[in-house]
Amino acid sequence: MGLNLIVTGAGGFLGRAVMAEARARGHAVRGLTRADVDLATDDLGGFFEDVDCVIHLAGALSGDWAVQTSDTLNATRRLIAAMQAQPLPPRLVLSSSIAVYSADAMGVVTEATPLEDHPEQRDAYAGAKLAQEAMLRESGLRHTILRPGAILGPGRVMNAHLGPGIGSALILMEQGGEVPVVSLADCARAFALAAEAPGEGRALNILGADLPTRARYVAALRRTGWPRHVVPLNWRLILPLAWLLSPLGARRPGLLRPAVLRARMRPLRYDIAAAELALGWVPQDDFDTAFLRATKAAT
Repeated sequence: MGLNLIVTGAGGFLGRAVMAEARARGHAVRGLTRADVDLATDDLGGFFEDVDCVIHLAGALSGDWAVQTSDTLNATRRLIAAMQAQPLPPRLVLSSSIAVYSADAMGVVTEATPLEDHPEQRDAYAGAKLAQEAMLRESGLRHTILRPGAILGPGRVMNAHLGPGIGSALILMEQGGEVPVVSLADCARAFALAAEAPGEGRALNILGADLPTRARYVAALRRTGWPRHVVPLNWRLILPLAWLLSPLGARRPGLLRPAVLRARMRPLRYDIAAAELALGWVPQDDFDTAFLRATKAAT
């Protein structure tokens, strides 16, 4: 039997794909966009009657702490309260991020890897995702937290784990480790499968099975015509300057904050065995297929 699902952020990049995937699996899906309701301010009463599961994707992808508080945290807090008010609260599937892991993570990142314990040292997005997860764990709602990597899809091929782009050049700040990406199709399927799961309070990494090295990712980028030049610059050489500029606080660019620099550039690998086991999810797209699809769709 199909489920009655609500998807917040339904008009977004991931939201549209999740809606299509859930409907293809036979579920009745209602999408909520900001045109329908402002989760942070509007009355949410009546939205969640007879709903089996809410897939919560709405939230700010960028912006400072004020933006994250308004668009992500206040919206999530009020959504949870409205769901708790139901006689039989729906399950909740939350879109979090691998950004929640410690900036000092090493080796292979699994769900057992420590979370960031100094969120004030990270960017506002990572801090908001950590706060969202904490809210949900304390809510008493049946839930699943998914932590996708960067999602490869139309117009989404640049990756912060490489380094900054300046004109026709990419400043490549690390040579080792994997780039944590997942195709849009594989990510959407993971969310649909999580909505069908009982909601046991687990957090699961959502990444492709074929994660590229940084060199392979840069080679794929160069086939698109950019970058024309790749300039290696070891991120560890930037750390002293980042520490020197610490008194500037949030006014610094992300890569001039030591914790942000470490989080993005450490040469890590990633494990998805828990998601494969818990959801019966098997990523289908190899990196080259996902990257080619993303660049073709964007042209």
